Order: sequence, then structure tokens, then C-alpha cells
Amino acid sequence: MNRIFVFLAFIFTIIACKPVTPVSTNDIKLQPSSFVCLASQSQCRVSVDTGHFDIQFSQVAQEGKIKTELPFYIQLHFDALGEKYKIQSIASYLEGKSMFMGKIPVFFKEGQNNGIVAESLLANCSEDVMTWRLWFTVKILIADKVQQQDFFIDFDSQRL
Repeated sequence: MNRIFVFLAFIFTIIACKPVTPVSTNDIKLQPSSFVCLASQSQCRVSVDTGHFDIQFSQVAQEGKIKTELPFYIQLHFDALGEKYKIQSIASYLEGKSMFMGKIPVFFKEGQNNGIVAESLLANCSEDVMTWRLWFTVKILIADKVQQQDFFIDFDSQRL
């Protein structure tokens, strides 16, 4: 009896399971129009000493909120006040504002149309709506000096 059960379990796993093909974020091409400012965002444009940062999201929002457990993209666009201002590095992370859920690192890389893009995902929480804080530390190269700009935005997520 045990042999039959093991055999059937083995056959079932062969038939039911297929290998998962990973999808690279490099293969995903988002159109500039697919990024929007969320209705729940505290700020869409952050002004700093060296210019302006526009922060937008790609996921179709539910009532202006990011849906949890679904991947989404964040686009950061730098509108520099000086022609020689260049972003040297970006460090970023998400953390729950209304409930502590740890720090979720966010890794940005060069995107399309002079934007810098990151992919992220939010966990479900016991609350239907949760407020998140997205922190940025941006180092900007100005001639031969580096100036650090720290800022954040808040936005809401909606549990599925």
C-alpha cells in the first residue's frame, strides 16, 4: 500500500509541477505614461537644494493605493538645478509608518527616459490600509564635491 501511495505521489508531482521560468526585470519595458503619482502619496515632487525629485509608481492603484503582494515599480526622476549635477548613488528602503514591519531595501537602477527605476513588493498586514514610508539617501556629484540629500514620501497600500 505504501509503495502505491509513494508511486502515485511521485507521478502526481511530475505531472502537476512545471519548472518556473524566472522573469528578469530587464525584460520588462514600462512606458513613461505608465508611471503615476498616487492619490495617497504625501508628495509627488520633492524639492531639495540641488533640484527636484519626482517619485511615481507603476502599479494600477486601487483607490490611489498600492496593492499588497503584487510587484510594482517606483520611478525616481532628478531635475537638477545645475547642468553638472549628477546622481552618484541612491540608497533607499521602505518601512511601515502605521505599523512596524521591518525595513525593506529598495534597489534603484538606470531606467528609460532619464529615470531611475526600482521593483518592490509590499507584504500583507492585518490592517486593510497601511501607510508606508519610502526613504531616500541620494548622493549628488557637483563638480568635485558630493552633496547628500535625504528625504522621504509616504503612501498607502490596500490589502487584497
